[in-house]
Amino acid sequence: MVTRKMKTANCPMIKVPALLQAWLVFFIVLFSQSLWANFIPDAAALTALNVLVDDVDDENVAKYIDAFLKHPETTEELLSRGNIYLPLIEKELTIQGLPSALKVLPLIESRFDPLAVSRVGAAGLWQFMIPTARELGLRINSLLDERRDPAKATRAALSYIQFLYSKYEDWSLVFAAYNSGPGTVNKAIRMAGGSKDFESIKGFLPKQTQQYIPKYLAAQYIVEYYRDLGLKPSYPDLDMQWTSSIHMTHSMKLKDISKVVQIPVEIIMSLNPSLNKEYVPQLAQGYDLVLPKRVIPGFQYYLDTKEPAELNLVYRTMEMMVDHKQSIFELAGNLKVDPYLLRAWNELKGEVIQAGDRIIIHELYDPSQVFAEEVKLVPFAKKQESVSLLPAQIDYQRMLYQFFLREKERQEEILSWQLHQM
Repeated sequence: MVTRKMKTANCPMIKVPALLQAWLVFFIVLFSQSLWANFIPDAAALTALNVLVDDVDDENVAKYIDAFLKHPETTEELLSRGNIYLPLIEKELTIQGLPSALKVLPLIESRFDPLAVSRVGAAGLWQFMIPTARELGLRINSLLDERRDPAKATRAALSYIQFLYSKYEDWSLVFAAYNSGPGTVNKAIRMAGGSKDFESIKGFLPKQTQQYIPKYLAAQYIVEYYRDLGLKPSYPDLDMQWTSSIHMTHSMKLKDISKVVQIPVEIIMSLNPSLNKEYVPQLAQGYDLVLPKRVIPGFQYYLDTKEPAELNLVYRTMEMMVDHKQSIFELAGNLKVDPYLLRAWNELKGEVIQAGDRIIIHELYDPSQVFAEEVKLVPFAKKQESVSLLPAQIDYQRMLYQFFLREKERQEEILSWQLHQM
């Protein structure tokens, strides 16, 4: 065996550049970290976010913003997950007439993770404890946990927030009650001599609750100004954000569903995080299975006929220029798309689009030119003339009409939860 020995004495210049390079890397890292550590949020921007609370602890808010920015990759991951759920949350906020600023609460509650479970057993995007969740009508058993259902948990959480606001009529107290429970807030009010001023009762609240509002405002700042801060979150695949549901009344294994719709079981589980097992359970109230919208017609056909449909809807992306100033809802109505998805696709912050703005839209179409939605499909071996052929661009008029009908029906069905006074 031959042993090689490095003789650095014969090449003294090797160690010096390497050492200098190491020190250079060290100082660059140290300097970049010091920049984050000394980050000071724009005062005007921070004030603009203060739409729900009166008193802002700027120093604490800055501390939590700094914590987000010290770990940019982690923060980008949180924002990326948020891109999946924010359109859903924004839509429900509109339906229930609540401030849009509440959309960031799941960021500090669960890091936009529907599978998150706290050390005390709270679960889901909105971190419900079991008793509260059940009182709000969410089902929790060995088969499923609807605290993890993004749509149903969001609807329940916002109804609960409605209840808390009707009780306290102060957003600071609402946040405190959501975090620690109305009983804790009521006790703090009694200890403060009956005062319902947040600053007066703050000292009687748990430390975590005292920091809830600064965390909330920091999350709001990050969600609003992430691009200005150099953060670049990714955007979810359209299969994850453009979804719909099918009401199922019988049990079916996810692997069998996967074979029909040609989507991995893992994706189906991600879209249905409330399921405890890899199958849809048979429940008295049924189960709303969430799937990418592009596979819904084919899967519905399979459920009706037990035969696979030769249907392959695909996504198509288009860019258009807006010819006149209009609201995002007016534009979405004209384009026959969900306004909240349109907002997400284009990262729109306000509700007004100016003339000359360029808008990205996605649409579904069947390359074979067979219109799959709103048409009763038949096996291709028994094809009938009733299956209509369409040009490549689908007419969404009926789809949009049904979308607004569904939203109207949902709004009428929102429950005014009669929770016990705590």
